[in-house]
Amino acid sequence: MVTFSIIIPHKNSTKLLDRLLSSIPDVDDIEVIVIDNNSTKEEKEKLRSIETRGNVILLEDDSGLGAGKARNVGLERAKGEWIIFADADDYFSSDMYSLINKYKDTKYDIIYFDTYSIYNESGNEAYRHQRYSNLVHDFINKGEEDALRYYYTPPWGKMIRRKIVSDNKLVFDEVITSNDIYFSLTSAFRAGSIAACSNVLYIITVTAGSLTNTFSLKHFDARLETALKANCFLRKIGKKKYQQSVLYFIAKCPKFGLGYSLSVFKRLIQHRSNIFVGFSKFFKYKSVLKERENRKYLVKS
Repeated sequence: MVTFSIIIPHKNSTKLLDRLLSSIPDVDDIEVIVIDNNSTKEEKEKLRSIETRGNVILLEDDSGLGAGKARNVGLERAKGEWIIFADADDYFSSDMYSLINKYKDTKYDIIYFDTYSIYNESGNEAYRHQRYSNLVHDFINKGEEDALRYYYTPPWGKMIRRKIVSDNKLVFDEVITSNDIYFSLTSAFRAGSIAACSNVLYIITVTAGSLTNTFSLKHFDARLETALKANCFLRKIGKKKYQQSVLYFIAKCPKFGLGYSLSVFKRLIQHRSNIFVGFSKFFKYKSVLKERENRKYLVKS
């Protein structure tokens, strides 16, 4: 009987995927669903080797719609009582199996775990886990539940009861970037009760100093639309306190010209966006923008 379904979108990173898979025990109650998202022919050939593991299911998604679509393909196939997400270039902690087993019979609908991050080159501590680690510990120590539900927007580092996903027909946005935010918000909202664990389940990897070439109008606009959609949802459910700041988009949209900037302001007005969310950071905006871009565009591996 399958208890845990681990869903992993993959594209052109078989070496790192091997590291991730080696951190997952090959046991009967775990199914590992790898969805290849348009890898090269050479990488697809390398992927065949992972099917020798008894609990790995290899699927293909050639839609070109990115990780959101791949995760939805995985959700359609998943049979476990619990869903766990991972990115192909990250991996689980050495006590992963004991941690998730601890909660398999729990009454909670989502369990949030602590995370950690490292730089691939050095193995030294990175920064990407810090925000989410703080949310987990603030819930445990201070009872700040809504902050954990609505600020912890990546899909990894959690166990999610599959029933709340299937019953509410929750899916990932099939967009070029930021596909996970709305799924995380809606699953958090639909969850009855939640718990948090101070033990590290998941390790995020970062390659230092490497910027991708995805700072394009297409990526920027997709992130803006996702933020607006998320903020509309949060206002609708009475959680406007947890809206995402749009100051970043205001500050960076002039890069794409006056016409696009005017369209951004028009959409902000139409969506009744509160530009004062995050306003305390305005006076150090240069450092905030630099940090935001580095965190968004640093290649994880």
